[in-house]
Amino acid sequence: MWRELIEEHTSQARFAPPVTEEALYRAEETLGHLLPDDLIKLLGETDGVVDANGYNLIFSAEQLLQGNLEMRTYPALKRLYMAFDQLLFFSDAPGDGNLFAYALIPEGRPDIFVWDHRTDSRRRIAPSLEHFIEAWLTGHIQL
Repeated sequence: MWRELIEEHTSQARFAPPVTEEALYRAEETLGHLLPDDLIKLLGETDGVVDANGYNLIFSAEQLLQGNLEMRTYPALKRLYMAFDQLLFFSDAPGDGNLFAYALIPEGRPDIFVWDHRTDSRRRIAPSLEHFIEAWLTGHIQL
């Protein structure tokens, strides 16, 4: 379903092999929370999606783990920004520095937010991962 959705909007995406159960478990265990169901399903089809220019539409499980750990623990980021513990970053805006994330609180909400690194704002931009992918690939997300 996820690969077809992406291919519906671009023929230039590169897909990885599906994520392993071990990689998912490691990410959840290390981050201390479950990953959203739709993200798990997407990673189960492809462990990350890269566009024609080499930018991440969806991080791999390892990129997701390492990126979120860095955002949550890097001392300089902790001094500059509000805490990131309630966000789960899964994608970035090419060349911009902004990141896309799920809000982990309240639990179970599928909303997608954009974090602006210049202002530290967190703004809802899509009601679900599916809507985010469609809007991003069709240019309907304004940063």
